[in-house]
Amino acid sequence: MPLYRYRARDAQSAMREGVVEAPDEGTAVQEVLKLGCVPIEILAQQGATSKRPRRVTVGPAERMLLLQELATLLQAGVSLSEALPSMAEAYGGTAVEGALIELERKVRGGEGMASAIAAPALGMPPYVIALAHAGEASGELADALRDAAEQLDLDAKAQRELRTALIYPSILVGAGVVAVLFILTVVVPRFATLLKGSRADLPMLSKWVIQSGVFVQANAGALAIGTLALLGALTLVFSQARARATVWRWLAGLPLIGPWLRQIDLGRWTTVLGSLLSNRVPIIDALELSQAVLRVPVLRRDLAGAIPALSRGRALTEVLSEFAWFPRTRLNLIRVGERSGELPRLLTQLGRMETEAAQVQQKRVLALIEPVAILGIGIAIGTIMVGVLLAITSLNTSV
Repeated sequence: MPLYRYRARDAQSAMREGVVEAPDEGTAVQEVLKLGCVPIEILAQQGATSKRPRRVTVGPAERMLLLQELATLLQAGVSLSEALPSMAEAYGGTAVEGALIELERKVRGGEGMASAIAAPALGMPPYVIALAHAGEASGELADALRDAAEQLDLDAKAQRELRTALIYPSILVGAGVVAVLFILTVVVPRFATLLKGSRADLPMLSKWVIQSGVFVQANAGALAIGTLALLGALTLVFSQARARATVWRWLAGLPLIGPWLRQIDLGRWTTVLGSLLSNRVPIIDALELSQAVLRVPVLRRDLAGAIPALSRGRALTEVLSEFAWFPRTRLNLIRVGERSGELPRLLTQLGRMETEAAQVQQKRVLALIEPVAILGIGIAIGTIMVGVLLAITSLNTSV
């Protein structure tokens, strides 16, 4: 649907500018009138000069900046009806502009801020929406959005560190795969030609290696297409929430990766729970909202089962002590927070501690990737070379 930029005067005779979405200019005028303004100028935003966003979704860095700026404007006393149009104007020509226009339309339509930022175009994580709900419930929306922006920043830093740490292992594995494919498709088939018709009794390993090389060389195109099709199928499967939950459940059961993923989830969950409680959200509501940040199914299931127990008056420490995945060394921190009335602050501190512990565990996991990759590539290349050498030795023995 086309966008129309307008200039109008509001009820206080102040000039207002913004963008409305309408099928035609007449409808755009009516939309401006519904805003309580008298339109002065309506310009269609179409063609090459249109400021319509070029991208559909908003990136992680843009989401963080959007929340930070919106929180700053709200803390300065600017209302949402004024902040959103001005931010849309500032982000003209970007993906954020379209998202802000949609955000303003929903807010003016009577939706809450938390419901509005749940729009797919923004791509906000569940805990951001949960914090926005908490901010609206407590009347501290600006603080909640700032907490959400800080958590987004922490997640972005963790992802950057993980990607940086995976660069060298990825290059190593990629180079190893290319080397193995080169040997199989270029080197090994030549030995098959030399040994064709020979009466030498080749070892079984040599036959497997040579036949594999000939097969890969003869079906290189089909194998490449099959690999791309498999990657596409996996991408389609993992786009489903049920498939992702199954993968997370499997990964959480692995010896080294499982504790690491649980620490990541625990750190994020305690941080968000602390932020919700600091915004004066009741603990039952906070637990229900904070479950959205958990990706490991067993954690989400246990916490969902803990809510009825807390509703009956049991303490959070007592409930968490029944979960095998919750560190026993951290229970005392929760207990002290409950007794002193500083549970939100201590939960935030616990989240920071678990996040740092997850980063240490991440380094340990990544430190194993390099030797495992070298070992796997060495075994693959060594097996091929041993098979070729055994074939040559058998040929010389026959002669």
